[in-house]
Amino acid sequence: MLSGGAGGRAALDGPVAGPAAVELWVESLGRINYGPRFAEPKGITGGVLHERQYLHGVRARGLSLDAFEDADALGKVPYRSPETGAGAPGLFRGTFEVRGAGDASLRLPGWERGFVWVNGFCLGRYWAAGPQDALYVPGPVLREGANEVWVLELESAGEQAPEFA
Repeated sequence: MLSGGAGGRAALDGPVAGPAAVELWVESLGRINYGPRFAEPKGITGGVLHERQYLHGVRARGLSLDAFEDADALGKVPYRSPETGAGAPGLFRGTFEVRGAGDASLRLPGWERGFVWVNGFCLGRYWAAGPQDALYVPGPVLREGANEVWVLELESAGEQAPEFA
């Protein structure tokens, strides 16, 4: 688990013994599209430093959110239920029942920022900063009976499960 980050630096919580693989996920939240800082690089731009030595062989690649629509690939991603992961980032999976067809809305009280999929359909991203407080769920996305919701929380999961209305 990385900590720090506010000043552009992050550190592992404790020492790592022996060889280790580290995966860093960097969110590219917006880009400047005018002026002298146009096309400014985002992400890890200065290399990865480990105990005063830069690491070689570091690879960077984009994570396509379309990958979450592939049920086979998605089944291999580790996830947790909202009840067991409060306060932590991660990928969460749950189910909910639908009785009657129609549009709905999804609220994530206490959740900070991330993306939501219902039955493999990406509803979009949410952010506690607003201005919206719910995501629109189109009726054709929902099925009578059991439905599945995936939430990729990037900061801190809420203590309450997502609410459908």
